[in-house]
Amino acid sequence: MILALLAPLLLTLSPPAEEPRPAPERVKAAVTELKDAFAKPEAGPRIRAIEGGADLADADVVAHIAKGLDDRDVAVQKAAIEALRFNTHKKSLDALQARARQKAAKDDLTVYATLIRAVGQHGSPSSIDLLTENPWSTPDALVLEAKILGLARIRTNEAVKVVVDLMEIAGPHKIEPFMPSFRLALWSLTGTDQRGARELWLQWYRENKGKLKVAPEPATEPPELARRWQRYWAKPGTEAADGPGKRRERGDKDK
Repeated sequence: MILALLAPLLLTLSPPAEEPRPAPERVKAAVTELKDAFAKPEAGPRIRAIEGGADLADADVVAHIAKGLDDRDVAVQKAAIEALRFNTHKKSLDALQARARQKAAKDDLTVYATLIRAVGQHGSPSSIDLLTENPWSTPDALVLEAKILGLARIRTNEAVKVVVDLMEIAGPHKIEPFMPSFRLALWSLTGTDQRGARELWLQWYRENKGKLKVAPEPATEPPELARRWQRYWAKPGTEAADGPGKRRERGDKDK
């Protein structure tokens, strides 16, 4: 009887089940392919090997994929970024953060924006310092968008405060081109929408920060914001996917 009564509590206190480890033979094959590919001068084999091991949440596989982050070929860099963006092993985020802190990572701002988005995809509080590092020193639109929306995947009150602080310190003139990203980020975190009005968002936060509770997932309304959020974070190749630069090509229709 006592065990029966305690069962629900024990289930609640039990740690979450670990993700199943990939089959050893798949890991071994992926590592072998990655080693062979990085020994070749052509980019194609490296890209194929990275994509082939992307879904394997294994430290050894992640370490070999991470070699592509500073590859001489930009296409290889992008393949490694996307692979680690969705790889669930904890070392994936470590590798992305380490690369993002290197000065050379900013040589190509389009690639750097993709790298920052990959960091944000993991939604880790450990990324806050990186995502808020000198945001207005080089206000590239794609990089700032990736930082702002990346912060919005960190579902904590601290992330809300950081986004509001970034908005406040920028001032009304500097921030205007980036208000669509701030609006999307704050909508995602708070479930409310003050549209693109900086002052309204600042006022709303002052009045509500003491009782703020960030939901585990963004709301589904209004639908235009929900769609934009889903597009930005979807896997490449899916119907919903929207990578850095895509909205620029579409003429920023979702503003």
